[in-house]
Amino acid sequence: MDITEIGGYELRYKLKSESEFKTIRIADGFTDAYYFNYLKGDYEFQIATYDTEGLYSNFVSINPS
Repeated sequence: MDITEIGGYELRYKLKSESEFKTIRIADGFTDAYYFNYLKGDYEFQIATYDTEGLYSNFVSINPS
């Protein structure tokens, strides 16, 4: 997919001990970083990409550094 076809990204995260994710939507396909305020604990992170038509990819796990 060409970068100009990316509508944005959806990040979701949760403490591993919790069952529900919190979601952040980034409505810019050119964004290449997102900074969280201080998070304490052991978290799971996932990301999906959506195109300019609103079609989503599957969520995949990520390990931020």
